[in-house]
Amino acid sequence: MSCPSIPELDLGEWGAFIHPQIKGKRYPLLATFELTERCNYNCVHCYINQTAANSAARAQEMKTGQVKHILDQLVEAGLLFLTFTGGDPLIREDFPEIYRYAIQRGLLVTVFTNGSMVTPKIADLFAEWRPQAIEISLYGATEETYENVTRIPGSFVRSRGGIQRLLKKDLPVYLKTTLLTINRHELDDMREFSKSLDVPYRYDGLVWPRLNGSRGAFSYQLPPQALVDLDLEEPERLEERERLAALTNGRRVRADYVFSCGAGLQSFHIDSAGRMSPCMMYRNTSYNLLEMDFQTAWEKLGELRLKKRQLNTKCETCTLGALCTQCPGWSQIIHGDDETPVEFLCDLAHLRAGQMMHLLYKSEEMSIYE
Repeated sequence: MSCPSIPELDLGEWGAFIHPQIKGKRYPLLATFELTERCNYNCVHCYINQTAANSAARAQEMKTGQVKHILDQLVEAGLLFLTFTGGDPLIREDFPEIYRYAIQRGLLVTVFTNGSMVTPKIADLFAEWRPQAIEISLYGATEETYENVTRIPGSFVRSRGGIQRLLKKDLPVYLKTTLLTINRHELDDMREFSKSLDVPYRYDGLVWPRLNGSRGAFSYQLPPQALVDLDLEEPERLEERERLAALTNGRRVRADYVFSCGAGLQSFHIDSAGRMSPCMMYRNTSYNLLEMDFQTAWEKLGELRLKKRQLNTKCETCTLGALCTQCPGWSQIIHGDDETPVEFLCDLAHLRAGQMMHLLYKSEEMSIYE
C-alpha cells in the first residue's frame, strides 16, 4: 500500500500564496519579540541596549513561563512569523528553552543577534531546531572598525567565530549592517566578506534615537545625500525603491490617518516586559499582555490605527509615498507627538524623488538616440 505524501512547498511560493489572501485585512501575521534590552555590546548607535549586568533591565524581563504563555496565545491567534530580538536574545539563560518552545509550536522563527554568543551548544540547538533565518549584525570588515562601533575588545573575533559555527551547520545566515560615519568606508569590504561566505547581505543607513530620548547616535548618521548616492551602487536596491514608489505614486497616503504603514495591521511588537505596541519604533501606546489577553490587545491596536490626523502638516499633501519613511514612531521620539514631520526624513525623501526623476529623464534621453 502506498503512503500518501504532501509535497514540499517553497517558503517564497507559500508566502506569495498567502499574502494576497489577507491583503488589506487585519491579521496578526508577523511579530517581533524583544526578549531583553540587555546586550554584551555597547554599540555607539544602538537605540535600546542595556548592559549585560543591568539588574533593573533584567528585573523587568518576563519569566520563562510568561513568555511561553504569550507564545501560546500568538499561535492560537494564527501568528506565523516570529522574530526574537533584543538587546541580544542569546544573553538570556533560558533562550534555548524559549526558542525550542516557539519552534515546537510551529512558528517560523528568525533570530537577531550579534553572533558573539553563538557557542557550539547554541549552534547545535539551531541545527536541531532549524530557524527560518539568523540575522547577524556586521559592524565592520576589520577589527578596528568593528570594535570602534561595539566598544567591546574581542567582539570582532567572537562574532566571526559565531558566524563560522553557524555556517558549518549549514544554517540560514544573513548579514546586515547599520551604516555609520565610522564604518561607511568598509561597506565594499563587508559586501565582499558576505559574498565570500555566500550569504545575503544588506545595510540600513538610518540611525534611530535611543528610547530614553538621547540623540547622541545622530552624530554617526550619514547625511541624506550620502544615503541617496549609495542607492546608485546597488541596482537591486534602487529597483526596489522604484517599485515601492510606483505603488503610491501621486497618492497622498498620509492625508487622513496617523498610521499609513503596516504596523498593527499585519504586524506588531512585544517588549521584554510584555507590552504590546504597533511596532518596535512606536511605543507611546502599548498594552500589557500580562494584564490582558492577546486578542483584546490586538483589537485595541486596531482601534489605534483608526486615529485620524489632527495637525496641519505638509505630510497631508505630500505625494512621495513609499519614498518617505516618516511615521508616528519617528514623530514621537523626535517631537513628542504622532504627526510632526522629521526634517531629515523629508529631505531624504525629496532627494530620492529627485534622483529617480533624473534617472528617468536620462533613460528617456538615451532611448531617443538608440
